[in-house]
Amino acid sequence: MIAIPVKTNNENPALSPLFGKAKWFAYVDRDGNISIEKNETQSGRVVVDNMIAKGVDTILFHHMGANPFMLLQKANIECFYGGDERILLQDLLSNLQNEELVKVDSTNMTQYLEEGKHDHSHDHSHHH
Repeated sequence: MIAIPVKTNNENPALSPLFGKAKWFAYVDRDGNISIEKNETQSGRVVVDNMIAKGVDTILFHHMGANPFMLLQKANIECFYGGDERILLQDLLSNLQNEELVKVDSTNMTQYLEEGKHDHSHDHSHHH
């Protein structure tokens, strides 16, 4: 099962920039059925525990701290970087299917994880 932090619970929500504090998570099963569930916690660790309990094996993310990432690695859950641009769930899933997303692991994690810095000076202009 794939888990993705998303901003809303509508049919094709945008990827949330947050991971542990995302308001919603979309879960996609093997048959492509999507369910969106409210995230009741603000803790990356609890989110990871919930994902392990659900049988999640893949996570797509925008920003993630090192701690939840290490817990996911320990649980053998693959993490893929969803990119910096605003992206909708369906586009993200087709990117994953087409193997266009970067798999994040211990060799490249420093490029993709937040490392505790909350720098919100990203360029938010949308190039489409």
